[in-house]
Amino acid sequence: MNRPDLENSWAKKSENLEEDNLLWRQYNVFTDLFKFYVNTTWQVITWFYAITGAILVYYFDHAPKNPHLRYALLLPAVLSFGFSQIFKVGARQNKDLADWLDYIRSQLNLPGRPHVEILHLFLEQSSKLFLVVTIGLIIAFVSSFFNLFAAG
Repeated sequence: MNRPDLENSWAKKSENLEEDNLLWRQYNVFTDLFKFYVNTTWQVITWFYAITGAILVYYFDHAPKNPHLRYALLLPAVLSFGFSQIFKVGARQNKDLADWLDYIRSQLNLPGRPHVEILHLFLEQSSKLFLVVTIGLIIAFVSSFFNLFAAG
């Protein structure tokens, strides 16, 4: 890698950054926060789809025998809508994290920062997918009433 534009932005061996530097500590906190957000987002998504998948499997296997089981679709629908809204707000707030990291990076003359835009995309796309799941669950719930009357 022999690019002059990068060589000028990298720190030299002789340069030191004190550990008690407030901006450096804030940078580390924001970096850790970014990792926490990614991890938490991934865990929420994994948990939600595992639980929702289990509910749907049980519902489709047992719904013909138990018409009251359709109400089990409401919990994941409400959760999905809630997560959609939370993730939408999180995607907007992620811009602040990127701005702060850019500011600190420029003040400390660091060559780069974590790619927090990935978290923004992850939150934004997950929010949209949660909304699609909400609509699908509501359609399944409403259509269960029509299926009951058609069978009876």
